[in-house]
Amino acid sequence: MKCKAIAVLCGIFAGLAISVSAHAADTHTYSIKSGSYESTQLVWITPDENTELYYTTDGSLPSSQDKLYDSRIPIIVTDNTKIRCAAYQDGSLVENSSLTVRIRTDSASASKESGCYKDTIKVKLTCPDKDASIYYTTDGSKPTEKSKLYKGALTIKKDTVLKFVTIKDGYTYSKVVTEEYFIGRVYEEAERQTLFELVNEVRKEYGLDPLEEMKELSEIAQQRAEECSYYFSHWRPNGTKWDSLLSKLDLKRNDRAENIAYYYATPKRVLNSWMNSNGHRKNILDPNLKYIGIGYYDNGYCPYWTQIFLGDE
Repeated sequence: MKCKAIAVLCGIFAGLAISVSAHAADTHTYSIKSGSYESTQLVWITPDENTELYYTTDGSLPSSQDKLYDSRIPIIVTDNTKIRCAAYQDGSLVENSSLTVRIRTDSASASKESGCYKDTIKVKLTCPDKDASIYYTTDGSKPTEKSKLYKGALTIKKDTVLKFVTIKDGYTYSKVVTEEYFIGRVYEEAERQTLFELVNEVRKEYGLDPLEEMKELSEIAQQRAEECSYYFSHWRPNGTKWDSLLSKLDLKRNDRAENIAYYYATPKRVLNSWMNSNGHRKNILDPNLKYIGIGYYDNGYCPYWTQIFLGDE
């Protein structure tokens, strides 16, 4: 329910009027600042001890006939509200101040987090407030009430930047939520993903089956890329061979190989370099290999690249 408020100064001597008017801005303060908030707010007002404070919550100028503020009880703000206070003396207005509190609509959430997915996915959007509406875009633009209204699960078939916002009458827009989906990708980093795709394109040209990414193998490859940045060798800094990392995870198999390189700025350039080297080329085109892990690490001076290959058990 919308209410009103005013502060009436209690003074005996007319001579005090000038002093009170000069300090009118100090007669009361608010416990919070004007702005947007994520949930219901309790607003406390600290009045001057010599005033009686009246207020409204509809933005109108309060009079002495409106709601008298009780400093023991906060004003509860559950939706967008403009609290306005005023102080009068001898029928004249000596202070007029306001506080604007905007409450955001509850944010919605997506059933799928940002990330790389191998195949088409279904994404559901839900909001705790069932009376709020969700609007979204899939081109990276900021959603508004003029955007698409969410009505059911979204089918994501290609790389998509999904942005959505919840809107409800009487409330401020929720914060915009962004989820970015990469479909048909196995690496979040563009460098690793591009190299993965280029390797399989080359194998396809030679009539070979594509290599499958193996998470454990990619973690090892990434570790090797970082190791190569300060000890460039198929031997590890601790003196063991590169495939000792496979042994730790019980992944060491008869068919295994490692390609390493540095300096090359792009996936295409490093792959061309490997393809022009008999040993590296043999690893990339080995028909007995089934899995691949790719590492990429830039130490600030130049990139380091690693490919680790593995056959079936």
